[in-house]
Amino acid sequence: MSKIFTLDVREDIQQKKEPFQRIMKTVEQVEDGGQLILHTPFVPEPLYNIMKGKGFRYEVEQIDNEHFVTVFHK
Repeated sequence: MSKIFTLDVREDIQQKKEPFQRIMKTVEQVEDGGQLILHTPFVPEPLYNIMKGKGFRYEVEQIDNEHFVTVFHK
């Protein structure tokens, strides 16, 4: 069974902390068939090309005004 990783970076961003390294460390752990569920306060468009290059596809859902959930599938 493939592992699912969940990462919520909304608080990091609210505190002006750059979450990119934290996201990439988690991405390294996702194996084929696995998922990363990412919670952000905005659509994380800059990540899309990076993640595509690493073999991921994605879908995004808006939960409320400042809560988006993007599921990256490897």
